[in-house]
Amino acid sequence: MKKKINILLIMLLFTTGCTCEYNLQIDNDTYKEEVILKADNSEELSNFNNKWQISIDKNESNIGTDPSATEEPTSNGMYKYNLTGNNLVFTYTFPINQYTYSTAVSKCYNNLTTTNYNNSIIISTSSNAICFDNYPNLNNVIVNITVDRNVISNNADSVSGKTYTWNLNKSNANNKSINLILDNSNEESKTTDNNNPNKNNTDNKRDYTMYIFSGMLLLSFLLGYLIFNKIKKEENNMDV
Repeated sequence: MKKKINILLIMLLFTTGCTCEYNLQIDNDTYKEEVILKADNSEELSNFNNKWQISIDKNESNIGTDPSATEEPTSNGMYKYNLTGNNLVFTYTFPINQYTYSTAVSKCYNNLTTTNYNNSIIISTSSNAICFDNYPNLNNVIVNITVDRNVISNNADSVSGKTYTWNLNKSNANNKSINLILDNSNEESKTTDNNNPNKNNTDNKRDYTMYIFSGMLLLSFLLGYLIFNKIKKEENNMDV
């Protein structure tokens, strides 16, 4: 008998807890996701003690809750969870090309895109935060995105160092998209340099070639000057 998989990622947590904190750390080509739910009473904390097996793939988010679904989520695509004090924490690290499948994000936004364009990475969501419609007991969501590179443009509510923060609540949910444009040109330059270990050797060779050429040119001028002076002296002696 297959073990039933509970896929109510933010559902239980949104209906029992009033606050959700969503943290995303972008580091090179990985997107580390962290969802923190805070229990306000002993009943909520008791629910947090359940064993959670939650798919990270939004395409599997109805498995276990939809009566017509017979499949189970893949075993290698589960959120890790940890209960610390009154906080239940879910984490998963996505490769850059899989982040758009995030179940956690899909519970609050219908659309999420991450696009590489013109030496930049564009991260954007749809404008309507649907989590408050789906989970009436939820009061607010705090979104923190920490980046490892320069930011070209953003619509965050506040910025602290490399962390950009959005505050979502019921009053602004109808028009609260997340938009962030990252400068990816330096990263591409780093990647190119790292993939070309002979680059520094090539640059050094060019430097040496320039010095040698300059030295030869200077020597040619000096030799020509000496020859000119010798010829001039011989002509003078003949005239005498």
